[in-house]
Amino acid sequence: MEYESNPPIVDVMIRRTVDLSRLAVLDEGRAGSEDGIVLNLSYADMRGWSLEDARLIVHQEQDFLDQLAEVGWTTDEASAIIDDHMSEASELSWFDPGVAGAVFALSAAGPPRSVHATEERSEAIAIRATRPTSWWAAGPKMQAAAIANALESVGMGIAPNGEFAEIFADDILKFHAFAERLLDELED
Repeated sequence: MEYESNPPIVDVMIRRTVDLSRLAVLDEGRAGSEDGIVLNLSYADMRGWSLEDARLIVHQEQDFLDQLAEVGWTTDEASAIIDDHMSEASELSWFDPGVAGAVFALSAAGPPRSVHATEERSEAIAIRATRPTSWWAAGPKMQAAAIANALESVGMGIAPNGEFAEIFADDILKFHAFAERLLDELED
């Protein structure tokens, strides 16, 4: 979807340097434990979300992104919308704006855990990280081809990050486009 107002673009080189078939699979103890994976303070086990769950989150996220675009991504109004969003008790509020759909779509595609990595904060209100990114590990039922196709079709990058794969973009809206594309791939 094209917006009159878009979030700021960050300067990253998009590359795809991960062979998804070679990612390590996390064992149950580490994947299910808040202490088992030390990535950031907001770790949560995201295994087991269905396509239907992910579609619902993507739909809710689209409404949220539309609200931000309507008021302008870096305005005081956008900041208030984000603050309200982050204080809600919903699955959508577990992640920074624009990332939830991708996390839930990845869960539906089989990786056992997706992590939105909130790196150093930027000046942009709607972009909470210096570059929009999400980390995840392999799962025994991971649909690598669907993930790779969706990443390429929306112009997102993927790189190794220790035992994880890290997807990233220059534009937070690409995460939402990735989620929609991945869900389409999974349904085909």
